[in-house]
Amino acid sequence: MSLQFIMGPSGSGKSHSLYEWVTKESLKHPDKRYLVIVPEQFTMQTQKDLVMASPRKGIMNVEALSFHRLAQRVFEETGENRRMILSDVGKNFVIRKVAGEQEENLTVLGSYLRKMGYISEIKSIISEFTQYDIQPQQLEEMLEKAKETPGLYYKLSDIRLIYEKFRECLEEKYITGEEMLEVLAGVIGSSKLLAGSVIVLDGFTGFTPVQNKLLRELLKVCDDV
Repeated sequence: MSLQFIMGPSGSGKSHSLYEWVTKESLKHPDKRYLVIVPEQFTMQTQKDLVMASPRKGIMNVEALSFHRLAQRVFEETGENRRMILSDVGKNFVIRKVAGEQEENLTVLGSYLRKMGYISEIKSIISEFTQYDIQPQQLEEMLEKAKETPGLYYKLSDIRLIYEKFRECLEEKYITGEEMLEVLAGVIGSSKLLAGSVIVLDGFTGFTPVQNKLLRELLKVCDDV
């Protein structure tokens, strides 16, 4: 395992140098797998850039993936996760169902649930909780600290209730896109796809706690990152 950084200001050619290195190394080691992980919206452009950087204008053992696409590949390989992936629309439906069932127990948010776009706002909050690995017990700690601020306290209390019931509703049946990386981190050791591979990361301005957890696991099984 080794971890390397390419440093430099914006526009200094970091990505260009990185892709040239990847394509040249891939030709030297045709049996090794090179996985270039970039944000979802950059995968197609990165694949094109890698082809253009290759001396042969073609790549066989290099692939551009997002974190989510990497998760799907590993799940297909290992068969570890058989839960259906819940879309954003699906999340909205589940939150609406949960919130409707708990409406009498919601102190503040109950009166807002029928307003246009409010369910989507709650979905965004829950998505961020998952990305940043916020657990229900951490919300309990926040509630303790917010007791002197009633407005914040009651809103947090409602959000915690919806979050808990949302997680219960999905358990064993569905998985959200944000949870995929948490599950992936737990099965990386079983993946032959990742064992001995070279992982390249580009285009990110930072990583969430869940992504950092995944990267720590990748460092254990990959030859280079």
